[in-house]
Amino acid sequence: MSCSSHKEKNSPQGFASLEGVKVIGQKENAIEIEFSIPEASPYFDGHFPGFSLLPAVAQTELVIRFASEYFGTGIDVTEIKRVKFTNFIRPNTPLLIRLEKSEKSVGFKISLSGEESVYSYGTISFDRESEK
Repeated sequence: MSCSSHKEKNSPQGFASLEGVKVIGQKENAIEIEFSIPEASPYFDGHFPGFSLLPAVAQTELVIRFASEYFGTGIDVTEIKRVKFTNFIRPNTPLLIRLEKSEKSVGFKISLSGEESVYSYGTISFDRESEK
């Protein structure tokens, strides 16, 4: 799957700027997606000049957008809980995001693709499921 498969009209500028988006595993309520975020992405604007870092809010937004796209959760978040940001994400880092959907929430883990290094993890609850 390429980045062009995302709904560009409805995607924020940062989400549309992902590179190499590829689903590497998918089950009914779980998905693994590889991607990277180039240094030119708006996600890195102002965070921080000379040492670009992906802000926590951008990581959270990626989880919400991928959950909406692949699980039909919509983007109405009611709660963000047990979220930990454990390492810095720099531009062009090969990332793996794992999402697991339960009734009204999605658990996530963002890690270095192909390795055990974890950047962030947690659970996001949604108001309701949107219709696919």
